[in-house]
Amino acid sequence: MAKHTYFLGMFALVSIIAVEVALGFSRGDVTLACNTMHPGHLGFGGQSSRAPFGIYVTPDDDGTYVVTVYGARNGKFKGFMLQARDPTNDRRVGSFVSVQNSGRIIDCSYAGGAVQHNDSQDKTQVSARWDPGQYKGGKVRFRATVVQSYFTYWTGIIQEYDLQSKD
Repeated sequence: MAKHTYFLGMFALVSIIAVEVALGFSRGDVTLACNTMHPGHLGFGGQSSRAPFGIYVTPDDDGTYVVTVYGARNGKFKGFMLQARDPTNDRRVGSFVSVQNSGRIIDCSYAGGAVQHNDSQDKTQVSARWDPGQYKGGKVRFRATVVQSYFTYWTGIIQEYDLQSKD
């Protein structure tokens, strides 16, 4: 009887922890994924198929850039993480300074180091404003992870952008 009670107690504890982790990510608490950009969905890896999502970049007159994560053909997604990285060394560069309501700016090694979802509501696109600051690398690699469901997500969605170009 004691063994049975012990296993039930352990099962309940593990279940509660798993639910809390999943709820935390759905509310937007993904700072643990800053380096890997993997959402940490227990036991599930990213999709190997081509992502039905993309990134586009629009320069603004004030020297910042509007970076948009979008679903192809209005594809919906629930979660995302977006970072700007130096393509030569893969370090995060610049800072995100604003984002639409469905996202929020987070601290990934420094304030504004990434943008992520704010809730698990369906989205077809989310835009954030990125400031290169002191970064003078010429090119920047925007990198995203997009989550359609707990079991379905894509990592390594990349858009390289030449900061010298104004297109």
